[in-house]
Amino acid sequence: MLTNYLKIAWRNLTKYPTTTGINLIGLTLGLTTCLLIGLFIHYEWHFDRFHPLGTRIYRVNEITKTGNETEKSGIVPYPLGAAIRTDFRDWPVVASIHAEENTSVVLSPDKIVSEDRVLFAEPQVFDLFALTMRVGNPHTILDQPNQVILTESTARNFFGTTAAIGKTFKLGQTTMLRVAGIMADMPAQTHLNASMIVSYKTLKSYMSWDITQWGLRSAGSVYALLPEGRQPEQYASRLATASKKYFADENKTGSQRHLVLQSLEDIHLNPDFEGTVYVPPIAPTYLWVFGIIGVFVLLIACVNFVNMATARATTRAKEVGVRKAIGATFNQLVGQFLGEAFWLSMLSAGLAIFLAYLILPSLNSYLQKQMAFDGPMIAGFILTLAFLTTLSAGTYPAFFMARLKPVKVLKSRAEVGRGSQRWIRQGLVVFQFSVSIILAVGVLVIYQQMKLFREKDLGFSRDAVVTIPLPDTDKNTAAFRHSLREIPGVEQLSFAIGAPTSRNNFTTGMHPDPANPTQRINVNVKVVDANYLQTYGVKLAAGRFFTDADTLGFSKKIPFEQRRYVFVANEALAKSLGYASPEKLLGRRVKIGLNDITAEIVGVTRDFHASSLRETIQPVIMLNFPDYYFTAGLKLQPTNLPTTLAAIERVYKQYFPNSLFEAEFLDQSLQKLYEEESRQFTLLRVFAGLALIICCLGLWGLATFTIERRTKEIGIRKVLGASTANVVTLLSKDFLKLVLIALVVASPLAWYAMNQWLEDFAYKINIEWWMFALTGVLAVAIALLTVSFQSVKAALMNPVKSLKTE
Repeated sequence: MLTNYLKIAWRNLTKYPTTTGINLIGLTLGLTTCLLIGLFIHYEWHFDRFHPLGTRIYRVNEITKTGNETEKSGIVPYPLGAAIRTDFRDWPVVASIHAEENTSVVLSPDKIVSEDRVLFAEPQVFDLFALTMRVGNPHTILDQPNQVILTESTARNFFGTTAAIGKTFKLGQTTMLRVAGIMADMPAQTHLNASMIVSYKTLKSYMSWDITQWGLRSAGSVYALLPEGRQPEQYASRLATASKKYFADENKTGSQRHLVLQSLEDIHLNPDFEGTVYVPPIAPTYLWVFGIIGVFVLLIACVNFVNMATARATTRAKEVGVRKAIGATFNQLVGQFLGEAFWLSMLSAGLAIFLAYLILPSLNSYLQKQMAFDGPMIAGFILTLAFLTTLSAGTYPAFFMARLKPVKVLKSRAEVGRGSQRWIRQGLVVFQFSVSIILAVGVLVIYQQMKLFREKDLGFSRDAVVTIPLPDTDKNTAAFRHSLREIPGVEQLSFAIGAPTSRNNFTTGMHPDPANPTQRINVNVKVVDANYLQTYGVKLAAGRFFTDADTLGFSKKIPFEQRRYVFVANEALAKSLGYASPEKLLGRRVKIGLNDITAEIVGVTRDFHASSLRETIQPVIMLNFPDYYFTAGLKLQPTNLPTTLAAIERVYKQYFPNSLFEAEFLDQSLQKLYEEESRQFTLLRVFAGLALIICCLGLWGLATFTIERRTKEIGIRKVLGASTANVVTLLSKDFLKLVLIALVVASPLAWYAMNQWLEDFAYKINIEWWMFALTGVLAVAIALLTVSFQSVKAALMNPVKSLKTE
């Protein structure tokens, strides 16, 4: 009997190709969207969940409170690991790491590559994490300085073979490493996805600053394995005691620093703390939002199925009546119609798997993920979706059709599908377009916010400015600067920690009154040279900027205690200290945490954005400190840029032959700050487009069927003198009313959702009425075009032919 039901279901699907095609396309798009979003959520949610000891592994984080400000960080001082190992002897394993990004690897004079995932680590990391060695003993290797373990893919990339034991290369400018081990590539779903592991004992010689300082945090973290059966809450008091001990000097200066434990599985899904420079954390809300969008896109497709099935009730009423008259039971009819929904869902599921297989490589490339096409998992997931789709799309039509009275439908089918069913169909159309309008408003709001990112005055010039990372060496720096200035296309040149807005930032405490160490505010430190203003177009508000004479005051040839510094602040610092005008800040002596430098503020700049527009402009202290010159900024003449860039590269390679030349225009680097928003914008556009396509398919199908039912009415109206415009208006107005109702329903929901999204940004657009008006006009126009095509076709039909139609 089941085989017979399936055969009949297949015949009914093929009997109505238009309806079947609309439903098949809609369900396939919906299931594909759900499948890809499901793969994405599964990938992100299962980060760091493959380690056998994962539930016992915790990262030691730091929370710093300064006044009303609270900073949470997974980056801790470098001496912390050794201190924890001493004071928490009951913890079986403690391991320190340092995550390095964007460093050069010199394999030979002719082969220099850039490496973004270099991990310095103690041997104990192999006791914590599920890392697989191919060659060598990691505890022996990582216990010696200047030794490295390469992953298999890195070994092949560097040397063309995994048999690389004994080979050497230079990391950065000065650190020579010997390959002493080979390990399997790390799984993609880990926040410590490194390409190599360098012995932690190498870090001291690699870094350009003293890593024994408790006040220094750069990219170091500490991980610990808790004893079996112990919970992090049980160590809260001991960590508080240890914090007072480790940060005693810091806590006397107005800051309160204390340590907390964060579970390994929480690191990737908690943006309050850093992940690593390799893999930034992701907010669970982000996953929920896209999961809900995927479900709604599928529901829109299910709505099409319900609407088309109930609309087709008039054409299938007689079939139901005959079946009931010859003995078909209610359950048999329900099974018959659910079988048709099941057939359609399974066909759509097969097509969805095929489309997902084709799309996934491009999606991985765009999102920079490594989502795997896991056959068994995908099959289980898509079958579950197909089953749920069958129930959600087929249950109501099945029960509606099975409840039809045989006497009534065999006598007349005129009233079938009207009444309450008509209102249900209209409500579902409103639901479809409401979801589409919400997504469309989201696209428009994100577009306007992205436009703000591109066009907002950041307080400096970004046109024709190129930044180049400087090697970590003082050798040839002065000569390199002179040679760059000799290039005809270079207008201005500045060495600094980074551009005004860049990731090369660090924060320290500032004491407005050096005699009062308990009064402290956090400031952003910008290390710049005397030509910074001219290169980046930062404006001076009061006083003066640095001069070459200021630079001579702290030459490295002068003993540290005899060096002379001056500071330049920004307007935000003047406001934070209660000054009404920046001029009043001039002459004030303040002390900063960087080497406890105390100096006079000689100038104040106009405010500029030192970080992304997610954050407000913070107080900034600028000083000229060549130890932190990490970036060369060059203001170029806009004409003949390729020739100028080629000349800059030749000069760079002349002075730094062992470094990789990586020039980047400032406006491009600024856009990288908003890569996540850019991806959200693109994905939302795709989802909104899919939702609208599915809506229009359903609307087109309903319009087609409605016109078929009103063919004779159209003919009579034309005979009585109705024009084509009258007929088109008559057939279109009911659908347009539904779209307008959807706009009213969707607008407040869209406003609330996007207002919540904008809360993450300190600088944001206003959601204005015209955004909803424009979205409404577009929705109405698209709906009108969809319906009018069939309406015009019906209006132009010969009335004689229409009146002959039964």
